[in-house]
Amino acid sequence: MSNHLKGLLIAFFGVLVLTPEGILVKLADSDSFTILFWRGIFFALSILIILFIGYGSRAINEIKSIGKEGILIGCLTGLGGATFILAIHYTTLAKTLVIISASPLMVALVSFLLLKEKPKIFTWLAMVVVFFGIYIVMSGDTSGLNLKGSLFALASVTTGGFSFTLLRKYKEVNMVPAMAINGLFITLVGLIFAESLTLTSQAMTYIVISSVLVAISFTLITIAPQYIPAPEVAIFFPMGTVIGTLLAWLVLKEELSNNAVFGGVIVVLTLFIHSIYSAKQSKN
Repeated sequence: MSNHLKGLLIAFFGVLVLTPEGILVKLADSDSFTILFWRGIFFALSILIILFIGYGSRAINEIKSIGKEGILIGCLTGLGGATFILAIHYTTLAKTLVIISASPLMVALVSFLLLKEKPKIFTWLAMVVVFFGIYIVMSGDTSGLNLKGSLFALASVTTGGFSFTLLRKYKEVNMVPAMAINGLFITLVGLIFAESLTLTSQAMTYIVISSVLVAISFTLITIAPQYIPAPEVAIFFPMGTVIGTLLAWLVLKEELSNNAVFGGVIVVLTLFIHSIYSAKQSKN
């Protein structure tokens, strides 16, 4: 198997494994901050287990090597994870996924601001179309709770833009251990704001499964760029949005407004075209 095919498969399964996360959190049907507390604990433990399986006795050195930059990345990704959980609490999972799917373009925008990496004109055009699509998705928010959820989703995608830009900046360092900091940050947020830390056994089962899947997904998505260019990894993110939205419809019986459907199609289709174009450009 070639390295390129290996990278494509790693990215594909990394995104695929992530798709049930929102469904499992929704099915837990518990206080968001209580979910954050337990999800953070099991996510951090899962990352540590993956590290010790993958690196053995060298795992401690890998953890130490992330430095202050890794701690910052861990906190930023933790904030992104926390706002994602809050977003799906206040609005539909499908709408949240559509907004979150803008992550690759948000990374391009933040990279322009922080790293002075000038996006190509095609990327600028894609940003305009995607943000217009997100505006259409949010324009159907007639209740305060729906709008609150959409704003949390926007906060999540913005935070993700900063964290993934820093991941690119420090790409020579293995930042998988930083995801354990992510889990600890989420746990701290839950501990501070949760009224109770009690979950039913069924809810706990959903959260444990979700945490393990997210840990596997984050590890795979972090590894994939070692084999293929980042734009090729990004091709699979629109796929995750489509599958996650279909699961929300099938499992949760979520009904989308016409605005959400129309805006969602614009966003996903634009991201898909942009990802394919970027992948071809990276090969050239």
